[in-house]
Amino acid sequence: MVETSTSLVGQLLIAMPSLGDPNFRRTVVLLGAHSLEEGAFGLVVNRPLDVEIGSILSELGLDPPSGAAPPVLAGGPVEPSHGFVLFESGELPPLGDDLALPGGLAISGNTTTLADCTSGVRGGRYSLILGYSGWHPGQLESEIEENSWLVAPLRTEIIFDTPHDERWLAALKSLGVDPGTLVDFGSAALA
Repeated sequence: MVETSTSLVGQLLIAMPSLGDPNFRRTVVLLGAHSLEEGAFGLVVNRPLDVEIGSILSELGLDPPSGAAPPVLAGGPVEPSHGFVLFESGELPPLGDDLALPGGLAISGNTTTLADCTSGVRGGRYSLILGYSGWHPGQLESEIEENSWLVAPLRTEIIFDTPHDERWLAALKSLGVDPGTLVDFGSAALA
């Protein structure tokens, strides 16, 4: 197991081709929490859902978004009906329960934050993400050691400026990795 005293909060996890779980095939996960004692929590940032943000806001009794709204994303297989807002915190500080991340980003499960983002009060870019990805203590470290994930520094342009279907490649390229050199050992036949 990878023994690391360094938290991976704010880092990107890039799924390797050998990762067999279909929930994570070619995903990029932004880690919002990580410790050896508590495990890890993250949000997949490159899986758009066929759900309109306006319908979710309506169900919550919130006003429709002002301006163009980003697609709703699938954050992972855990609690897919639970929503999170990944947003640029800007000049307004995150609320008490929000997770502040490096690079001026934050994650919130608060409907007030969602309303602030969709109405333009916060003024920054945001994504509504349903569900999350979670790891028990030591699980993520084991998966990294097994070469299921690469770890990359957070790059907000990957999260907000890169089209969803290009984020996995962009994250790999941010590490200088040529995706063509990756081998899927999980499906490779032994001669």
